[in-house]
Amino acid sequence: MAKGSLYALASAGCATLAVVGFVLYVNLGSGVLLLALLMAPIVLCGLVVAHDVMTHRAANAGERLRLARERDRVRRTVDLVTDPALTDVERLAVIDCFIPRLGRKPARSPYRDRFVVVDELSPPSRALLERARAAVMSVYTSQVMRRRLLDDLANESLLPRQLWEIAMLLRVQTHLQAEQDQAREGRLTPELLAVLEPQQEALRRSVASVTARVESLERYAGRVQEADAALRAMDALGNNHKYQALLAHTDDAEGLRELENQGDTLQETLARSVRDAIEAGHTLQPGPPA
Repeated sequence: MAKGSLYALASAGCATLAVVGFVLYVNLGSGVLLLALLMAPIVLCGLVVAHDVMTHRAANAGERLRLARERDRVRRTVDLVTDPALTDVERLAVIDCFIPRLGRKPARSPYRDRFVVVDELSPPSRALLERARAAVMSVYTSQVMRRRLLDDLANESLLPRQLWEIAMLLRVQTHLQAEQDQAREGRLTPELLAVLEPQQEALRRSVASVTARVESLERYAGRVQEADAALRAMDALGNNHKYQALLAHTDDAEGLRELENQGDTLQETLARSVRDAIEAGHTLQPGPPA
């Protein structure tokens, strides 16, 4: 198709030059015609180059659009946990591993150790990861987070790192448990058990440690939810003037005093809840580097 367009362009150019040359010969003489003939190859080359440039631009634009759609499909269909330290370019390289036509296998990716495919985890590991994700998401969607009452810097850097480290450990545990299961398929001799049992105990302790980290995230999320509840109470307190007016009309002085005292109590409750949430966040210390 491109060649056909090029031939058509060349034919049109030649026809145009012939017509122009005839007009120049009739009106201006043979000298101008000779000059036009000398310029003809240059003009034709310019047309060919312009055609090639436009063709390549159109092809590149089409490829970029196709690649963008394929990357969006990967984001929707492949559940990944990635190293938060990855750059934008590296993240795209990870996504491209899951586009078959590009021929880049995830197992051979230079970033293989910097992403975890959730579907490759064992069911217990996936359950732990989902608990950690739910805790982190509840923090990110909280009102106290949106209103910047928490430690933004810690949440933006520490929580993604916590989630990534948990996912990495779960992947290792999944692989080691598969090795343990395979080793136990045949006859279990005392010598084999002497090797496997300490390994299984080490694996059990690692799972317990990761579970404790997930529970710590959940406790932090719980503190944040408590702060959210106190914040909602403060928002509701803003409507107290309506109820004060109602009590004033009914001559209820005692009820008015209770509403006024309630404001001071709720402010202290909110401040304490936010402090507790921040302190709980400080207990989420990052693990050892991967």
